[in-house]
Amino acid sequence: MTALLRLLLLLLPILGHAATLPLQASETPILPGPSMHVWADPLGQADIHSVRQLPATAWQPVARRDASFGYSKHAYWLRLNLHNPSDTPINWILLIGNPLLDTLDAYGLDGERVYEAGDQRPFHQRWINHRQLALPFSLNAGEERQLFLRMQTDGSANLSASLMSAEAFNHHEQRMLLLQGLFFGALLVMIIYNLSIFIITHDRNYLWYSLFVASFSLYQFIQLGFALQWLWPESLAWHQRSFPFSSALATFFGILFTHGVLDLKSRHHAYTWICRLLLGASLLVMLLALSGPYSVALIGSFALLLACAVFGGIFTTLRWRDGYPPAKLFALGWSMLIIASLFSVISGTGLIANSLLTLHAQQIGSLLELVIFSIALGLRIRLIQRAEKVAQAKLLANAHQLRQEQAKSLELQQQINGGLEARVKERTASLQQALQELSMANQQLAELSRHDNLTGLFNRQVLNEELERMLAQAKRSQQPLAVLMMDLDHFKKVNDAYGHLVGDACLQHAAQRMLQRMRRNDLLVRFGGEEFAAVLCDTTTDGAIDLAEELREDVASHPCVHQDLNVELSLSIGVYALTPEADCDREQLLRNADKALYRAKANGRNRVESYQPEKPEEG
Repeated sequence: MTALLRLLLLLLPILGHAATLPLQASETPILPGPSMHVWADPLGQADIHSVRQLPATAWQPVARRDASFGYSKHAYWLRLNLHNPSDTPINWILLIGNPLLDTLDAYGLDGERVYEAGDQRPFHQRWINHRQLALPFSLNAGEERQLFLRMQTDGSANLSASLMSAEAFNHHEQRMLLLQGLFFGALLVMIIYNLSIFIITHDRNYLWYSLFVASFSLYQFIQLGFALQWLWPESLAWHQRSFPFSSALATFFGILFTHGVLDLKSRHHAYTWICRLLLGASLLVMLLALSGPYSVALIGSFALLLACAVFGGIFTTLRWRDGYPPAKLFALGWSMLIIASLFSVISGTGLIANSLLTLHAQQIGSLLELVIFSIALGLRIRLIQRAEKVAQAKLLANAHQLRQEQAKSLELQQQINGGLEARVKERTASLQQALQELSMANQQLAELSRHDNLTGLFNRQVLNEELERMLAQAKRSQQPLAVLMMDLDHFKKVNDAYGHLVGDACLQHAAQRMLQRMRRNDLLVRFGGEEFAAVLCDTTTDGAIDLAEELREDVASHPCVHQDLNVELSLSIGVYALTPEADCDREQLLRNADKALYRAKANGRNRVESYQPEKPEEG
């Protein structure tokens, strides 16, 4: 037994030596991780001379293809023995897959020359102008060489190294630049596309999504090493802090987008409170990234991402269960990005091996998410375009009818000019009849232009014209005048839940219910969308409020029945009445009534509020 122990002690130095890694030129990268040995330096004060004198037993095999040691501030020394078995010299590149390493020193690449690089060292110190750490070296025919690498970082101590010939590296770089160009090009297209829709529709969800994609693009630009190469090659402190800052910034706009797309504002107030807490946490992480300890900001950004993933999954599931249609596509697209992001974060801890898949997991997930959201947004645009085509077809039909009438008139005039006296009176009568029909058609078109095609009510143009006349008459007679601004509550939910055809039927139903209670000299118009306006002559504030309550109760108590569906509706109404003075104008009436309407919405909807001017404080 004693002899066996002595034999093992004699063999320990031999077993401690790393196996020599033979290098042969090929298109496939070589992963040197399993051939490496590592020694951890907790204080980070050892130099190359003391490391070379370490006993063989101090070195431990890496046994991982990515040489990952999780989040640790230790300095890690890696030893690698290389051999060129071929008869010709070969130029090699040792490519470090983690561009966020703070410092990386390499010994043995080029004689006594030391490679010193990392994202906490000026970019110009790198031997190769590359976003990642690329270490070039040459091996002569039959040469053996020992390399020592020292890495230390406040982030993930993940080397993810690969060896490839210079020619294979060039081919690899061309493919990667093409893929990265396509990726960032797709993100840029999505930013421009959604910003354009926001400018046209003023829907803030498109703005939040554009800002999310922009901040996520910045995050990826930093993570992949492009930012240090092209944006701030000498701003090392900011570069280190920009990683958790951009992550929290993307999370901030992602929360706003989620809150809007899932329509959480109209649901239980707990949704909004949780979103506000997450937004506050995002701002706190951004503040820590700018002025606090880097490690705290980094851990905070990961914790924030995990919290958003959990609550996002809960919110989406609950809204899906509520029958909210956008929740299905949102759940599918958003889960792709969140799962990929969590996959990338976990790989940084060393729990799973780092690879090209983990390095680009967020890019893959974000592209899948972009495709799914683009389909949803495209369907929405398609519905709008279809409605526009129907309206254009109606205009073209009217124009065609007018051209036919004009052609008939020209034909009659040509026959009259032919000198056929026997038929002069007959053709003259026909011409007069045609002109009369054309005049009536023009009058009908003019009258149609004053009405809303869907509800049959007067449109906003008539409101502007008639309100001026009614206001002038009220000023002359010194009689009160009232304006009602009415809005169907949560009408977007009706369209989302039942479709636009049912929504149109609900608008027609509400318009008819309100029209039945109007007096002959009152004016009821469709103001736009689900908004209506009414002008009441000789009506005081109390009278206007009474009528508004009748309208509100009537609409609430008579659901819209359409194709076996009973759709309940409710009205929020703003009232403004006064005896107009000489300086009172139309805009003032509409503006004050609109303020009262917004007060009704803010106070819970399905109610009537009147505008009361603020009284000046007594001196």
